[in-house]
Amino acid sequence: FGLADGPNNIPASNDTVYQWMSITKMATAVAIFQLHERGALHIKDPVTKHLPFFKEVYYPSKDSGIDPLRGSGPISIWHLLNHSSGLAHPTRMLGLVHIDGQPYPDQVELARRLVAENRKLKFEPGTQATYSNLGYTVLAAIVESVSGQSLHDYVAEHIFRPLGMNNSHHHYSESMRANAAVGSMPRGSILSALLVMVVDEPDAFIREKVNGRIWLRRACPDFSGGAGVNGPAVEASRFAAAFLNGGALNGARILSPESVAMMIGEGHVTAKGGPATFYRGIKHGLGWFILPDGHRQRIMHSGDAPGFSNIMQLYPEEGLGIIVMGNEWPYGISFRGTSIRDSIAQVAANIDW
Repeated sequence: FGLADGPNNIPASNDTVYQWMSITKMATAVAIFQLHERGALHIKDPVTKHLPFFKEVYYPSKDSGIDPLRGSGPISIWHLLNHSSGLAHPTRMLGLVHIDGQPYPDQVELARRLVAENRKLKFEPGTQATYSNLGYTVLAAIVESVSGQSLHDYVAEHIFRPLGMNNSHHHYSESMRANAAVGSMPRGSILSALLVMVVDEPDAFIREKVNGRIWLRRACPDFSGGAGVNGPAVEASRFAAAFLNGGALNGARILSPESVAMMIGEGHVTAKGGPATFYRGIKHGLGWFILPDGHRQRIMHSGDAPGFSNIMQLYPEEGLGIIVMGNEWPYGISFRGTSIRDSIAQVAANIDW
């Protein structure tokens, strides 16, 4: 319902393409688990096994007289998946974006540069968990290094195409552009001020300003492991359905049941900051957020950035999946899970299907 393009009065439909934003992290996590299943890596591998430059990370335990390049133990892929690595969540990364049609940077080189700029960890690996876009940029670099493919090509070939998600990709195809939602946010708000603060040339990303709202051009984050997938909600539902069906959909398997069970049930660490600001009691799992919902098992991931706000919420024991996507940022911003977006998801979750 609603409008995909407000100024041009184009209604949203089943084919409308939204930007997944941070829900992209789930595709990145699946890519890592696929490579784990194939023996190309192990999720407990130290990151340095696949990215030698990562040895320059500086551990807080150096202040206690321990070797700063070793600390209490090396960061593993596992730590990156559940945000317990200690890597920073640099605000300036939100400004690393490019206009649709421009190429994504090489994720290994991007990770190398960002790690060099943020080499001191916030805490010892595995001792706590704070949300980190940088951590998922490093995961993208591992996928590219191990697979020999760009992350976006890997995800398209090994996850989206097998599931029949033909209009979902990091890059917009012509058919996706024809159905693309236009991101929006209120003019003169804290959110529009954030755009000015984090983007070097904000006017280049603004399509028009109409009736007190800013309507944005199509833009993609440079860090493809943490954000960047675009696609219709109906196709995102195929991704969710594969999880609810033990890693397979209509004969196409993207993960083993064992990997799905691990992503849902293991590696839970209580979150500090980030999503914990909005959801009381949330934990980070191996990709998914784990969020209490009474006696029900609920896993979810949200995705927010200027212009778009989304949520993918699953109840594995019930075989229920809910996806809400919108091209309006503030409706997803909340404290303690009370936003319009979250309220819509909860209404759907409480229906007796």
